[in-house]
Amino acid sequence: MTADKLSIHSVRPVPDIEEMLVYYRKQLREEAYVYLERRGLSEETVEQFRIGYASGKIGFYVQDNPLGDYFDNRIIIPIIDADGTPVDLLGRCLDDHREPKYKSLYGMDEVLFNEAALADAEDVVLCNGVFDVLTLAQARIPAVCVPGYLPFKEKHARKLKEKRVFICLGNDEIGRRESGRIESLLQEQAKETYIVHLPEAVKDVNDLFLRAQNPLDVFVQIINRTMEESLLIPVAPDNKNATVYMEEYMKRHRGQVSSIRTGLSKLDEALFGGLGSGLYVLAGPGSSGKSMLMKQMADHIAEQNIPVVYVSWDMTSFELWARSIARLLSVEPQQVLAGKVAPERIAEANKTYAGYNRMLWTVECSLETTFDRVASSVERVAAIAGREPVLFIDHLQRIPLSSAEPGGNPATVAQHQAAVAYKLKQWSRERNTPVVAAVPLDGGQRAPGEAIEASADVVMLLRPLQPAADGHPVELELAKNRNGPLSRIDLTFYNHQAVFRDDTIT
Repeated sequence: MTADKLSIHSVRPVPDIEEMLVYYRKQLREEAYVYLERRGLSEETVEQFRIGYASGKIGFYVQDNPLGDYFDNRIIIPIIDADGTPVDLLGRCLDDHREPKYKSLYGMDEVLFNEAALADAEDVVLCNGVFDVLTLAQARIPAVCVPGYLPFKEKHARKLKEKRVFICLGNDEIGRRESGRIESLLQEQAKETYIVHLPEAVKDVNDLFLRAQNPLDVFVQIINRTMEESLLIPVAPDNKNATVYMEEYMKRHRGQVSSIRTGLSKLDEALFGGLGSGLYVLAGPGSSGKSMLMKQMADHIAEQNIPVVYVSWDMTSFELWARSIARLLSVEPQQVLAGKVAPERIAEANKTYAGYNRMLWTVECSLETTFDRVASSVERVAAIAGREPVLFIDHLQRIPLSSAEPGGNPATVAQHQAAVAYKLKQWSRERNTPVVAAVPLDGGQRAPGEAIEASADVVMLLRPLQPAADGHPVELELAKNRNGPLSRIDLTFYNHQAVFRDDTIT
């Protein structure tokens, strides 16, 4: 793989989206129409937005590889640019229990869904998803959204310049938190911004129009009331967050916080179930096993059907693959890297690895690879996988922030590391996903610098101890744990098996 190229296992580019769209339009059949009718869409709207359906495998091939059943049994919604050209396809499954609900072909985020509505509109509703936009468009209300599973960013805000924007996202704590973030991005672009609160128990705009007797009248009343309340109280007091905080507390009280297990049960226990959103720093001296431990965690997370992006400045994707294969075969990684293992054993291990590497993406980087380019790749994965991936970075201090930043890079190494750590922390919070970053310790350094620790939610120090006959004992110290206790976890690294273990590893 060349430097900076995203390795996507789930889908390959296709030559002609228009050709595919024509095919999917012809595949519309009863089960698709039943679903669209259940979502409140008329045949006129389906026709206007060129909605199609993928009923099974199709005959499109790229370099002798079929697209296959990537969109199998999904409603197909084209993403069309300002010139009227389809630039991406979004597939929504008919079964609400199937994950991911949405899959994007390319994950393009340069275009807002229904962007054409912005041309003649002074007022626009910024929605949560495509069916909210379709619902409002059917009611002749200009509306847009970011297509697929992608975050709203500054480049989207610029498209809404001088518009009066009504932010109407999902009616839950995530939607309310995201509404506040988006409103801050729109402050310097939009003419006016309003956060619209839907009635209690109503999930989103589409749900409102399906349940209300006179939905258009009800929605207009909600918009008018939102504007009136904003005039009465231009700056809302902090009690606006009371509901959000209570909802979050009750989730934790009921044990509903969805932490991501690392595969090391003692570490998961110390982290209250595993990784949550935030920045996790794994620090240790050179050759202490940081990359090996991170790859072991990444593989375990992917086995849970959770997308993972591993970003590396040190190792190639082949070297990372070799470590995973070595762990599956219980051999030293050097044996795989040197080609000393029987090919039939490698092939068998590769079959096992293929069972979960569809949720693994590797980004090889050079010193010219900026944070913005890495973030763009991760966002594409989120769109394709239908959920934000867990991000592993090896190593933190290699990341240039941006080649186009005013004033250039920070003047000192410490300032640069502080800026990168802070950016990673904010990025993880905005996308509600864990970021795990390795940091090497030089010489007698026992911990990462204060600049990094200030932004980290968790600091893990990996310390090799006195070697033993049956493996190398390693101490993993949680030197900082923002929401939990500090602790030391005893691990053993078995080089001949390429694995870290504790006594209760699953």
